[in-house]
Amino acid sequence: FVCFYTFGIYVYFIPLFPCKPNHSYDLAAFVCGGPCYLGAFIQSVYDIIIDIMLSTCVLLIFNLLMISRVINYRQKVSPSTPVSNILKKNRQMILQLLAISLMTLITWLPWIFIILVQNLYDPSFGKQFITIFLHYLPYLTGFASPFLALINLPEIRVEFKKVVRQRMNTVHILNLTQA
Repeated sequence: FVCFYTFGIYVYFIPLFPCKPNHSYDLAAFVCGGPCYLGAFIQSVYDIIIDIMLSTCVLLIFNLLMISRVINYRQKVSPSTPVSNILKKNRQMILQLLAISLMTLITWLPWIFIILVQNLYDPSFGKQFITIFLHYLPYLTGFASPFLALINLPEIRVEFKKVVRQRMNTVHILNLTQA
């Protein structure tokens, strides 16, 4: 359903949505225009709330539910049982999940807030902030997620510590000549 919904909604919104007669692209501007549906209030707010905000909230809710389930289960189990060892192993998974989820929330929540304020109150609110900084921030999530997942692997962590120690212990010889 999600795949068909996403494909269908954006096929309608981007190439099929009718543009206003005065909609023109400024090819000299940093951002030259955009899809016509972003100029329509209802479609734009729908896209923000359903397609962006809802997925971010679902991510937050499910991650909090999973973490609270592990914490509740951990409190019920005595430290001497073998299940306690499994929970210790799952700690790394929870840390990875938290890191990736927090990074996603940090990148998307400001975007959602600014776009909602622009649609509901002031169209010029945060335009410079979006075009200079926030426009590219969601790409960071996809780029950094594999690194956040790998950094918690014990083998990678050991190698990373070795590299950091080597860099700190490197002696630089300076060849100073007196003139």
